[in-house]
Amino acid sequence: MQVLRQNAVELGLILNGQQLAQFDVYQKELLIWNSKTNLISEKTAAAIVSRHFLDSLTALPFISNKQATLLDIGTGAGFPGLPLKIACPDLRLYLLESNRKKVSYLKHVIRLLNLREVQVIHDRVENAIIDTRWQAFFHVVISRATFKMAELVPWSDSFLAQEGELIAYKGPSLPEELAQCPQNIFPYNIYEYYQYDIDYPFFDFPRKIIIGKRIKKGKKTF
Repeated sequence: MQVLRQNAVELGLILNGQQLAQFDVYQKELLIWNSKTNLISEKTAAAIVSRHFLDSLTALPFISNKQATLLDIGTGAGFPGLPLKIACPDLRLYLLESNRKKVSYLKHVIRLLNLREVQVIHDRVENAIIDTRWQAFFHVVISRATFKMAELVPWSDSFLAQEGELIAYKGPSLPEELAQCPQNIFPYNIYEYYQYDIDYPFFDFPRKIIIGKRIKKGKKTF
């Protein structure tokens, strides 16, 4: 946790004792559950602090509204949503996950960490986007290297409220991914795309964060 605290400072984040204790419990429970069910890969299990905690936290400076209603699509073992919630307790967090075992883990660790205003949505994205409860409901939609932009953009267009933002974590293969996208990937109400390079010595390779801002006015195109 000392390594987490020190490297978080490089991200511009100050984690207090309570937050570090929560990350410590989170890491221990993740390792216990991962020995019984596949939550994260064996390779990344040896570097949870850098590969999961710090990587998740790189998006926090890009969330301007620290009380935002945030949807984490395909959260898996809670990344990036739970680290963001621990570091920024005022976020109202929704975790969307279809895998039953991962959902069980998420509910367990949320109770253990005593986190408030966190809801787990046990469903597939394809079902959630047609659920009227979630249409235009979220200030921020976020996803960490789980889905391609060709999927994230139309899904986010359904979930995001006016002036909401899509935040996507990507690796160095982003140019190839965008080159493979259909030319009509961006006809939606998400516009103004920004790319930020994330490169710190405690990461094994440079990251990229894509920010897509939703148009203020206009009719949906699908």
